[in-house]
Amino acid sequence: MFSFTSDQKTETPITSVYQERFTFRYGYARAGETQQADDIGQDYLAFHVENRSFQFVLCDGVSLSFYGNIAAQFLATKLLAWLRSVSVEEVRDERTMAVALHAYLGGLVEEATEIVDTYRLPRALSPLLRDVLEEKRRNGSEAMFVCGRVDIIDDWSKQANVFLACSGDMRVRLWDGTREVACFPCDEEDRHQRWSTKNGLMSGDIKTASSSGMGQPFNRMFVYSDGFAAIDSLRSIPKTERLQNLMAESFSSPTSDDISFLDIAW
Repeated sequence: MFSFTSDQKTETPITSVYQERFTFRYGYARAGETQQADDIGQDYLAFHVENRSFQFVLCDGVSLSFYGNIAAQFLATKLLAWLRSVSVEEVRDERTMAVALHAYLGGLVEEATEIVDTYRLPRALSPLLRDVLEEKRRNGSEAMFVCGRVDIIDDWSKQANVFLACSGDMRVRLWDGTREVACFPCDEEDRHQRWSTKNGLMSGDIKTASSSGMGQPFNRMFVYSDGFAAIDSLRSIPKTERLQNLMAESFSSPTSDDISFLDIAW
């Protein structure tokens, strides 16, 4: 068994692990400006590996909402618990999973709204900034997300059942060995999609996909937030050292953003 949850105030270098038939790499870093200010990151990455099953969630808090990190952490924690609760049989039915996930997300609004409503603002805030934040509070905290589950169904062939769901501008790239075969359709046009603590899903429905419906075999996936756009153009699987260097280089960019990265192979 292996679990990971982001510490939104600490960087996690690219780390490699082999566990439960899976080989995976992961890393987390706040934007350069956020690190300098010793502030909280907006991304939240969480995953769990056990009994030949890998469940993961990556949430990217919307910075223009009320403390996007709140929605990111809350939603990631809840989605991971949901993915872990689903049976192997249920997860094979993409349509059933999509309907269940949609209902689950709607059911989180009341609890999430209470968390936002009772969140205490820092005392040192200026009256103007406090007014701005109170206005944002009324509209809720928001986050984009991608989540999924991989279940190994045959040890010999390493065949797996995969379910993916996404809302927002998140990256999911699928590989068959060292060859990239597909990119899960969550692109720039989806940047207005997100989940809100006040309104639930916004600007469109969840996009889902499954291994049975992809029409293309794959045994590896990259999942990462838009802060790691530097690897979008890479057409081969980068070594860990290069990933770490690209992550470090991004901190000095004027457009530096939080980075979450997960590479799962089976």
